[in-house]
Amino acid sequence: MTGTWIILGAGSALAKAFAREAAKHGAHLILAGRNPQELATQEQDLRLRGAASVTCALFDAMNEQHRGALVAMAAQAKAPVSLYWAIGTMPEEAAMRADAVLCTQMVNSNFTSAMLTCNALLPLFEQQKAGAIVLLGSVAGDRGRKKNYQYGASKAGLAAYAQGLAAHLSAFQVPVLLVKPGVMDTPMTWGKKNPPLPLGVPEGLAKVCWQRAARGGTLYYPWFWWPIMLAILHLPRKIFNKLNF
Repeated sequence: MTGTWIILGAGSALAKAFAREAAKHGAHLILAGRNPQELATQEQDLRLRGAASVTCALFDAMNEQHRGALVAMAAQAKAPVSLYWAIGTMPEEAAMRADAVLCTQMVNSNFTSAMLTCNALLPLFEQQKAGAIVLLGSVAGDRGRKKNYQYGASKAGLAAYAQGLAAHLSAFQVPVLLVKPGVMDTPMTWGKKNPPLPLGVPEGLAKVCWQRAARGGTLYYPWFWWPIMLAILHLPRKIFNKLNF
């Protein structure tokens, strides 16, 4: 799906991989993030990879002025405009229990900012009746587990919002794809104790997101997380509560 892709959280590993995939297909790109120098480096690389154009924007999703500037930029972009959301943080659970500010920042990053930004761009999607929205959730949002229930709660909120947004935009022919990655080989998981399963790779996720964006729905990646989470969802509560994962 070409046209223009707005990539939010453009400095993240998953966003960088998707930007490269979109560039390969000749899309126009708007890279939005917090590190101007990093965005400038990406811009040069993406032009060499085939992007039709690359525009960089300083962006803090909780900043109302930044959201307004993004909406104005999107209105002038090559149609149709699509959105790839890759903003998120995963602090240690114990640290968030002890620090209300850290916990609030996590919720804002993973959920609130996504909702505010999508809401700001909603009139554009309704008007153009085209494009797509891709939101990066997590398998952690499927069921609250002992070791990451605060992070999981933020992703569960994003999942509920994505479902309602998809229902709303179905009348405007704009698909919404909620992606639920398992453990990915990215800086967010480096140094952590990961389950004994193959790690997902950003390039693989980017390719699948590009292929599935026009269909919308829910996507688990890698694929084997779908049966795993299906089993976890149906575990009896007494058994589930005894598990330490």
